[in-house]
Amino acid sequence: MISNFCQGILETLQQFQEQELLIWPSRDGSGTSVTYTGKEIHNKVAATRDALESKGVQKGQEVLLAIPVGLDLICTILAVMAMGAIPVLPPAKTSKRSLLHLLFSRNIKAIVTTKAIPLPIKWGIQLFGIKLVTVDKVPNNTVKWVTPAVVSPDQAALISHSSGSTGRPKAIIRSHRVLQAQHLVLKEIFPPWRGQRDFPLFPNILLHNLSIGTTSILPDLPWADITQLNLSRVAEQIRCNRIDSMTGNIFYFEKLYSYLNQEQLTLPTVKALGIGGSPITERLVHDLKGVFPQAAVYIIYGSSEAEPIAVRQISSERKEPQLGYAVGDIHPSLEYKIESFGEVVLKDGNCYTVGEIKVKGAHVAVQTKDTWLSTGDFGYLDKENLLYLTGRKGNEKLHSGVQHYQLEHVLLHQSGVEKAAAKSMETGFDLYVEGSASEEAIVQALLPYFPASIIHNIFFRQSLPVDARHHSKILYSNLV
Repeated sequence: MISNFCQGILETLQQFQEQELLIWPSRDGSGTSVTYTGKEIHNKVAATRDALESKGVQKGQEVLLAIPVGLDLICTILAVMAMGAIPVLPPAKTSKRSLLHLLFSRNIKAIVTTKAIPLPIKWGIQLFGIKLVTVDKVPNNTVKWVTPAVVSPDQAALISHSSGSTGRPKAIIRSHRVLQAQHLVLKEIFPPWRGQRDFPLFPNILLHNLSIGTTSILPDLPWADITQLNLSRVAEQIRCNRIDSMTGNIFYFEKLYSYLNQEQLTLPTVKALGIGGSPITERLVHDLKGVFPQAAVYIIYGSSEAEPIAVRQISSERKEPQLGYAVGDIHPSLEYKIESFGEVVLKDGNCYTVGEIKVKGAHVAVQTKDTWLSTGDFGYLDKENLLYLTGRKGNEKLHSGVQHYQLEHVLLHQSGVEKAAAKSMETGFDLYVEGSASEEAIVQALLPYFPASIIHNIFFRQSLPVDARHHSKILYSNLV
């Protein structure tokens, strides 16, 4: 039995020493890539582990990784895990103040960076006994194969942070046992095939791919701010690298679809495409089948604590947006409950119990195995046990049997609506719209499905506030 999650990855690196497992775009913007074999990745992991140990980092300690997305980050995560310490990833676009708060609130014992930090900050950090390691100074020579430290499977293996869509980003602590279980569930749902070439946007998929020996080609985009991605370059990568499968969030795929559709391009080599991270519109998943004509398209619903919870493969049937976001059947390995909050009342007269979705199981990160994970998502199961999302915690109030996602999903299918938010007020919803649609068009789009009495004010904004991680989750508390 594997106790240390990185053991499986290290075994794969040894098995595929000469295979290219990572293909990473160069940082100089030239459009070229750098490839890394299993052996080269391992050597970087081993050298980084030696550097950490030489600085006195010890088993069980938390190590903050202040490293941009890249090979250094992946290898440092594995190096910290291999020595039995705990890598900590800061929230997306965190401020210096928030970073300092994280540093001391979590009892961090070491910081790993890619470059030297200013002396005053360095001295201040060292005064508190925190060790500093700079990974770009780590030699990458051939070394003996790493043997991972034996740890309790219930020890924290990785600490990351939520998107902060309902408040301050919270720490998500996944044990070695949970990481391994999440990996096995993904492998069961999406079995890898020989020679598969994957194009992942989510860094956690890199660890999964390294566990199974699947080659990862990384999108050529600015990881610090993917809103600045070069769509033509990404499309060219997919075409030239013979990409078989890819994953990403709604922001990424909406932009990519718009570009491909405008340029009248299709990418027929892609066989599988998974979208997650935030609610996915019915329109987008069916649009994508037009530009990825050979791809099976999947909606993947989950969270960092429970990935995945449900998966839905898109067929030719379109689900009605007024029902909410259809995300699929809950994975059979999970226990679940919908903690009753009221009833969703649909236009056809059907009523369903709606409430916060809670799950527990082997691949769910909670304090104890008997603890339910509260997802913060509200929804219901229809007569076929298909899970629909209808609301988000903090904005969940029902009005005449309707939650805010239902209104938003309908609006996001209307011409001239780029983003939409329905903020629950005392007796109805205030609507916030980004786009060129008229107020009359918005009202007319909603009236066939929802009572007119629940639609209050309609506000038009140049942009709506979204989370810094996925750039698609509405920050309802910031709507003004």
